[in-house]
Amino acid sequence: MKKILILCTHWSKDYWERQEVAPYHPKGLIQPVQHLRNTLPIPAIGVYIKKFSSEFPCFLIVKNIDVNEKGELQFYFQFISKMEEVESSQFLSEIEAPRDLFFTISQEKILDVLRKFNIKPPEEWQGLLEERLHPSWQDYIGKYYLDILGYLSNIEYEDRVAAVFTALGFEVEQLGYKRKGEYPDGIIYSTDFAIIYDCKNRPSYVLSAKDKRAMVEYVKDARRRIEEQRRISKVYFAFIVHSYEKIENVSEIERETSTKGLLLTSESLLYLLFKKLTLGRKFLLTDFEKLVLNQVITIEKVEEVYKKID
Repeated sequence: MKKILILCTHWSKDYWERQEVAPYHPKGLIQPVQHLRNTLPIPAIGVYIKKFSSEFPCFLIVKNIDVNEKGELQFYFQFISKMEEVESSQFLSEIEAPRDLFFTISQEKILDVLRKFNIKPPEEWQGLLEERLHPSWQDYIGKYYLDILGYLSNIEYEDRVAAVFTALGFEVEQLGYKRKGEYPDGIIYSTDFAIIYDCKNRPSYVLSAKDKRAMVEYVKDARRRIEEQRRISKVYFAFIVHSYEKIENVSEIERETSTKGLLLTSESLLYLLFKKLTLGRKFLLTDFEKLVLNQVITIEKVEEVYKKID
């Protein structure tokens, strides 16, 4: 039986209809959310409290959950529709809600309350309650790797990224916190190319001028060593973050280093691991170069490069 996420707010009376991200301080409630991350997208209900408790609850679909720089959990959601048969205060009373700002309630309990008020859930929302006949791509990946999508320290995030690259078949030289001085977080090597990468353990990442200058220096310094020690002439750069907001400085890195880069998200990196697990020997690192596009690499782009060939 699936759990349904309940999100509460008192910020505005139409918050669930107008926003796309809801931040919360975790206050020790990270563990149950980690469990939910493995079943995204998930059905949710947004309710109003305090001075807006007379507003109607809303059916939502939570598409992603991550953590911002302040350590706040961020729920990325899509508004579906309102429940115009019951006010938020009465709904919370019926489900015997705890006093937390977000929590989970059993599917059975929620459906009982909806039936009581003769509320028919939207088909899109209802469909998420059905048991999946086929596993999602995330079901193929172990918890150690999936944790990269959740609440990790910067060091843990760097370690998990390095572990994923290793699982993909790259030789990984992890630097970052393991070396004194100014270094990228790591360099990955295949037979024909190398990629200098930096991890940013945060969502809505903006490639700042400072980060741009740092990557330019990383590439210039590492390229000489890579060419001399490994005889590899193709050297690229990469950023790995939870999600991107602005990436306008990427072209400047390309221009100043005469090379190209790729912008991976935590999710697209894990999807590459899924493709590795399912394709086996057909997953070739030589194809990885096709992702070096100086743009954010989506799951769709990974699928295009590593589509299954029968």
